[in-house]
Amino acid sequence: MAHDTGGSFMPHGFCFLWRPDVLWLHVISDGLVALAYFCIPVALIYFIRTRRDVPFQSVFLLFGAFILLCGTTHIMSIWVLWHPDYYIEGVIKAMTAVASIGTTIMMVRLMPQALAIPSPSQMDIANAQLREANAKLEKLYADSEERSRVTLAAIVDNAVDAIITIDEKGTVETANRACERLFGYEASEIIGQNVRMLMPEPYQSAHDGYLDRHVRTGEARIIGTAGREAEGRRKDGSSFPIDLSVSAFTVAGKRHFTGIVRDITVARQEHEARQRLLTRLTESNTELERFAYVASHDMQEPLRMVLNFSQIIATDYNEVLDDEGKDYLRIVGESAMRMRDMVQDLLEYARLGREGMSLGDVDMEVELNHVLTNLKELIRDSEAVVTSDPLPFIEGNAVQIMRLLQNLIANAIKYQKPGKTPHVHVTVTPDGQDWHFMVRDNGMGIDPAFVNQVFEPFRRLHTWESIRGSGLGLAVCRKIVDSHGGRIWATSKPGEGSVFHFTIPKPDGAAERNAAHA
Repeated sequence: MAHDTGGSFMPHGFCFLWRPDVLWLHVISDGLVALAYFCIPVALIYFIRTRRDVPFQSVFLLFGAFILLCGTTHIMSIWVLWHPDYYIEGVIKAMTAVASIGTTIMMVRLMPQALAIPSPSQMDIANAQLREANAKLEKLYADSEERSRVTLAAIVDNAVDAIITIDEKGTVETANRACERLFGYEASEIIGQNVRMLMPEPYQSAHDGYLDRHVRTGEARIIGTAGREAEGRRKDGSSFPIDLSVSAFTVAGKRHFTGIVRDITVARQEHEARQRLLTRLTESNTELERFAYVASHDMQEPLRMVLNFSQIIATDYNEVLDDEGKDYLRIVGESAMRMRDMVQDLLEYARLGREGMSLGDVDMEVELNHVLTNLKELIRDSEAVVTSDPLPFIEGNAVQIMRLLQNLIANAIKYQKPGKTPHVHVTVTPDGQDWHFMVRDNGMGIDPAFVNQVFEPFRRLHTWESIRGSGLGLAVCRKIVDSHGGRIWATSKPGEGSVFHFTIPKPDGAAERNAAHA
């Protein structure tokens, strides 16, 4: 056989004395081993590509490279029988050595993790335990679901309101005990029947069409709403008012509807009774206002006559009357003046409820100046000091607002201890959508037990002789504030003065007008 002897090394075949039987024994053996070694990496690559869930894939790849190099060394063993390329064979063996050492190191490092992988018997035991745990969980879930179902059924069955469920055709599916009590049927008489049987006309005729329209188009007039008033019909044929709430839900692709029904017969009767009472009170209040207006208006002329003739008697018969008669005449005159003041205040109070109130922009500083002009003599005689912060524009009735400020400031000046200089300060602060006004004084103050009563008509905390007044001033103030949509109250401590508070809603565009005013 031809062989290469041109180099410094001799082919390996010289060692076998070129005997064909020995040569071919090695060639066939190395060739079959190499073929097996080349097939193993292909099988490993196919395995790890097919089973990507198998751990340690890097070991498979490294082991495949090691096997491939081992096969290559066997091919080189055949080659060097005739060609003395021992250097190349050594390089390939060195590469095989590196791959084998790397594979060994990787296997040693991963051995604990590999040993931790459960064996098939362990997996069987774990699977059995898992199946047992799943069975227990399924049983617990079934028991819990059954308890929930029983609990929900008990809640629905013992609810105060009637609860009914129907299908898309209006057939009753469930009805609780409250439904039995409300309509007079047994549940077995209702279930399976159309819910129309619980409705009087015209609800009965309209029900199927409405339900069909909702199923086809999704249009909802009742479904999804609460607090709708309707009529129900009992087993005996009687009708009664109900509050109806309807909702829709879907189970297994099938639509159902739940209705919650409440008998509102008593509530409607109470509402009607309240409306009748409110009507009677309104009528009575109107009559009282009319009477107060007419009476106070008609009483002015007799009082004027009493005052005039008492003054004539005091003048023309001054020499005839003795001291006791003069004293009696003085009492008559003072009583007539007191009655005149009360009649005038009562007429003003009654007029507030009868006059149509026109609203407009009101400059509070202008109205305060009008008040100071009207009270000029009272301020001068009492030496009162009246001050104010910058006041805004409001929307209201200028005349009534002036009355409000005048009554509050006059009271603050009058209700003072003798010899004490009255100090009154008017201020305002924004309070959300309202203006919060305060009239502060240094007067006598009000006992906290009576601070909420001072706004009642004819409610006086002092005698007429000590402080003159009719007891209607603050009642007029409250009526004015109420008519403007605000509220009024007072805070006070005896001996430390009082603060009268009232609110007036801010008008639209108030910020611009007040900025221009400032």
